[in-house]
Amino acid sequence: MTTTIRRTLAGLAAATLAGALLLTGCSPQDESDAAPETTKTTASPAADGPGIVVSSIEEREATAGDPETFTGDVEIQPLYDPNDASTGGAGQVTFQPGARTAWHAHPAGQRLIVTDGTGWIQAEGEDRITVSEGDVVWFAPGIKHWHGATDGEAMTHIAVQDTIDGNNAEWMEHVTDEQYLDQA
Repeated sequence: MTTTIRRTLAGLAAATLAGALLLTGCSPQDESDAAPETTKTTASPAADGPGIVVSSIEEREATAGDPETFTGDVEIQPLYDPNDASTGGAGQVTFQPGARTAWHAHPAGQRLIVTDGTGWIQAEGEDRITVSEGDVVWFAPGIKHWHGATDGEAMTHIAVQDTIDGNNAEWMEHVTDEQYLDQA
């Protein structure tokens, strides 16, 4: 299904005005007394690049999870990396039953969007939590945690994190089988 969004100059001006009203607390009547007769809204692409970049899946090769940072059968499909305009990056990660990350933390935090299956997540010192398709998880910056599939079902999530000073994760020791299976 394709959705087309049409933005007209008048529509952009109205949206801009509505946003300004929300931020300033003015009423539309107060604003209309001071509004110019015409409003011009413009947008420009990044100075040194195209305004739209499409990355096909064929251009982004999936790889197996590195045994230094993952346990079990894990596939990582890169989605996007930081660029000149954004420090964010994301990947789709599929964990087969029993597979998981090592303990790790993110300097700018991490968001997981579970897209398929059931998995487990855990922050150090806290109870393990079961997550399923449609759940969105936020790990605050610096929180030591792990995530992966349950012992009986695969799980896929999209992991989104920002990079600070060239680093988006601090990897630590592996999650032991005892830690992984412990429900407390």
